[in-house]
Amino acid sequence: MEYKVHISGLADGKYEYEFPIGMELFEEFGNTLVEGADLKAVVVLEKGSGWMNLKCEMNGTIITLCDRCLEELLLPMNFNSTIAVKHAKLGEQQEVSDEFMIVDHSEGELDLKQFLYDNVCINIPLKKVHRDGECNPQMLNKLESLNPIDGGVEDKDIYSPFERLKELMNKR
Repeated sequence: MEYKVHISGLADGKYEYEFPIGMELFEEFGNTLVEGADLKAVVVLEKGSGWMNLKCEMNGTIITLCDRCLEELLLPMNFNSTIAVKHAKLGEQQEVSDEFMIVDHSEGELDLKQFLYDNVCINIPLKKVHRDGECNPQMLNKLESLNPIDGGVEDKDIYSPFERLKELMNKR
């Protein structure tokens, strides 16, 4: 899918674009964290004399794996982001920033693929788990049986490098 906006010849003003985002975007970037995607990005391009700003509203869901039970987890995604577009000539010294996107003066279109992908990825929570009671009960039982605090596995069966250090200290 193309995520491009034609900018050559645009008059000053606001322009709205919609992009459906599916699994193909994540596959293209080799993302293995996202198992499925059904998102819609509404991008508003505001162009003025010598400047452009993008505002993006993302809504939908992605499927990833629960960190606790490893079952599929449906995550709602609903966020907004903005970025300024900066014009620069090819070969110019260009600073890299999350606050603006650099476009060559000669380019007639703005490719939003990386911008959209990055925004989805940074809005995936670090801890991805089902709500209480929604995880796979078999996996939770297995995890519980391996928990040494609850007596599932004997403490002596767990390798600890500190135990070996204590032994060395006692030999002195």
